[in-house]
Amino acid sequence: MSDVADPAASQVVLIGVAAYRRLPGLPAAGRNVTDLRDLLAHEDLWGVPPDNCQVLVDPEDPAEVSRAVRRAAAATERDGLLLVYFAGHGLVDPDDDRLILGLPGCDPEVPYERGVPYEWVRRAVADSRARRRVVVLDCCYSGRAGAEIGGDSTGTDAVADKAETEGTCLLVSAPANRPAMAPRGEVHTAFTGELIRLLRDGLRPPPPDPTPPALTVHTVWRTVRRAMLRRGFERPELRARDAGGEIALVHNPAAPRHNLAGTVLYAAPWFVDEDLGRRAMLVLRHNQTGALGVCITQPEGELPADFPGSWRRLLRNPVMLFHGGPVAQDGYIVVTLLRAGAPKPLRFTPVRDRLGTLHLSGNPEDVTASVDAMRVFVGYLGWRSGELEEYLDRGALVASRHTARQVFTERPGELWQSLQAGR
Repeated sequence: MSDVADPAASQVVLIGVAAYRRLPGLPAAGRNVTDLRDLLAHEDLWGVPPDNCQVLVDPEDPAEVSRAVRRAAAATERDGLLLVYFAGHGLVDPDDDRLILGLPGCDPEVPYERGVPYEWVRRAVADSRARRRVVVLDCCYSGRAGAEIGGDSTGTDAVADKAETEGTCLLVSAPANRPAMAPRGEVHTAFTGELIRLLRDGLRPPPPDPTPPALTVHTVWRTVRRAMLRRGFERPELRARDAGGEIALVHNPAAPRHNLAGTVLYAAPWFVDEDLGRRAMLVLRHNQTGALGVCITQPEGELPADFPGSWRRLLRNPVMLFHGGPVAQDGYIVVTLLRAGAPKPLRFTPVRDRLGTLHLSGNPEDVTASVDAMRVFVGYLGWRSGELEEYLDRGALVASRHTARQVFTERPGELWQSLQAGR
């Protein structure tokens, strides 16, 4: 399971509790979940659709949290990833010694009245058909927990032991009891801050270790653990069985892309070339035999009269024909972005995630519900084996960190300048 799960087949629930009334407030918890949502939605990292990611900030009703997790667990497909994250206080039920996820109105003396029993989360996650299931708890182990931690055990160990779920990979921070989990001057809690930093910047190990193409749960745990220990925080704990630690969370942004299909490239300002200079392009295919792409910054003019009129309404502004490149200018290449969660229509060839090409031999009515945007090119760019890599190694072409949605910008003539400026 080292490949990143299909985001359209996956579900995410992010729960952050900041505004406690009877426990110390955790203002960073709300920022944790919104920033994680934005990272997980980035197509260069994972690209989970907005409809597949639910964010709950300061939920008051335990049943609301339970329903959100159960819905997500039921909706996750077998080959997708179910990810549940909680940031807030963790408490222990004094009657049955079970872990309670604290909500805003939680009373540490009777946490079960206004908290979410972790057992509810455990059952929902365990019932999912998904083969990849990950629970992340960034919770302060507070309230009655202190009296139960003795000997060599830490708060992190205790929470991990209580929350461990058969068949689910569990990552726990459980910092020691403190007034707040976020270090002074930082917008995230200590654990999630390191997690976000790793997901955003990626991991590039020192030579001779290779750079991993994806960030697995085990890699995340090991890297965040080192960072936490350096800063004097408790070590995160990982509970994983049946290779659960090898579940890939996101693509590693620091890894060189061996397959650049779906990547937007742009020419360096100094690079002079008749077909590539001062242009941006989309790679449609990249393998050992070479690469193929289209220039995305050169509108050529109005669509020709013989272009099927029934397809025109699916095109994204500007509705024009684009000059894709000098090769094979005798046919159309239709680049298409599907709607989040939409089924792949017939004659759709995936390039990366929701981006692909579409053959116009079908009926446009059959794909209307699936297509978010379309753009028509004539001609393409071709590179022999290793040639595209040579351009990238020289710095003549640069891989953009922007998503493929840039392909459908309404101002294609300004795209190259925007990419140069990092916008």
